[in-house]
Amino acid sequence: MSFQDIIDTVAQPKPWLARDIAVQTHWIRALTSTEKEGLLHGLEAFKASGKSLDVSSGADFPFQNVQTLIADINTQLYSGYGVIVLKQFPIEGLDEESIKQLYWGFTNHLGVLRPQGKDSALFNHVKNAGGVYRAAGGRGYNTNAELDFHVDFSDFVGLLCINAAKSGGISKACSSRALFETLKLEQPALAEALMTPLYYSRQDEEAADELPYYQTPVVAWEQGWFSCRYTRNHIRYAHRHEGAQAPSDLQEQAMEWIDQAARSEKFTFDMQLSPGDFQLLNNHVVLHSRTAYEDFDEPERKRSLMRAWIATPNSQPLSPLMRDAFHDHRAGAVRGGIKGQAFDDEKRAYTRAAAAFHGMLFEG
Repeated sequence: MSFQDIIDTVAQPKPWLARDIAVQTHWIRALTSTEKEGLLHGLEAFKASGKSLDVSSGADFPFQNVQTLIADINTQLYSGYGVIVLKQFPIEGLDEESIKQLYWGFTNHLGVLRPQGKDSALFNHVKNAGGVYRAAGGRGYNTNAELDFHVDFSDFVGLLCINAAKSGGISKACSSRALFETLKLEQPALAEALMTPLYYSRQDEEAADELPYYQTPVVAWEQGWFSCRYTRNHIRYAHRHEGAQAPSDLQEQAMEWIDQAARSEKFTFDMQLSPGDFQLLNNHVVLHSRTAYEDFDEPERKRSLMRAWIATPNSQPLSPLMRDAFHDHRAGAVRGGIKGQAFDDEKRAYTRAAAAFHGMLFEG
């Protein structure tokens, strides 16, 4: 079977090559004036309520005229390429706190926000804070480094661009399904190696009741659904933990193939996000990265994006082999995230309220 045959016969989401997405426009969606007005209406209603943002769910943001927008997002992420970029998200003229409130509210209409690190934050700014990416406890969001291709710990990841970099910071995406299907055709033994669980470091961000590592395959299937969990920077350092093992030779070769292929023009599509662009990716089927970047000198002009990890109510099932990574593998469950060391009663209360808003399963 050729790669094009796979694209033509697959149900959802669809694998793609760079040339496919380059000539399509359905994954780019400009907001209408009515939708923007409806979002700003919900923002003002939330502000008038006086409620604390940290405990607020979608129920606290009565957005108007956004049902079609939300449906289009879900269609593209679960039936399309797993990528959508919203244009003209209405941040112009808003201060940073108002942008955060609007972003929080809208992402809560897509699902439940998941914690993102040691501090269990349900929301993060992607800014250069002097972090070191290639280190035993390194993360990429607080550096200006070029990143490996990877996925985040959630069904969806949303990035809202507030400021672009002076230079660089190009967003890159590729279809993990396309990579895997091509590898399976060319080197089936390497593809099989990616379906055998291997060890990932929790990068010193584990909760008190967690081991400092977990096991999961890079690729798994469940009830016909494909899912990829790939973050090589975490695999690279896992064997420093007692009890964790280094990848096999075949797994290393397979990951080298993935890394090289993901950087090629055949598989990867580049996009420059501008202020007001809101990129959403389905982590189960799309790898992403970015180039290194240079900031402006002025603090108010430095590259800044808001990031949310989102568990979605219409999510696909995951293999039980991925439960250790996501804490839950059931379709429609609140899962994923880095539990961290500050997932307290307030964050649990938020999660229960947000799960109830969407009718989602939540253990905890």
